[in-house]
Amino acid sequence: MSHYYFLNEDHTYTPCDLMTWANQFEHGNKVANDVIKGKHVSTIWLGLDHNWWGGRPLVFETMVFDEIKGGNDIYMERYTTWDEAIAGHQKAIEWVRDGCKEE
Repeated sequence: MSHYYFLNEDHTYTPCDLMTWANQFEHGNKVANDVIKGKHVSTIWLGLDHNWWGGRPLVFETMVFDEIKGGNDIYMERYTTWDEAIAGHQKAIEWVRDGCKEE
């Protein structure tokens, strides 16, 4: 099973080798990017499976960085599909708008 994936134009992905993944990753991996209330909300295509325990690949990631406090990360979620990543990005934006309250 591959740990590297190539993001297709239709936002699905297929297993690939390391060099194919690296070439695509080098040319951009942003899915969504926003700055709200001094927080940077970033969702990217990782292309590497971060599900170390098996199951569905986790190949997208949303992080929130606190620009006011030196850019420290304060939130992180990973996803399997493009649609989950887009929804997760919106959830992170709402979390910031809500004052970054713990769930």
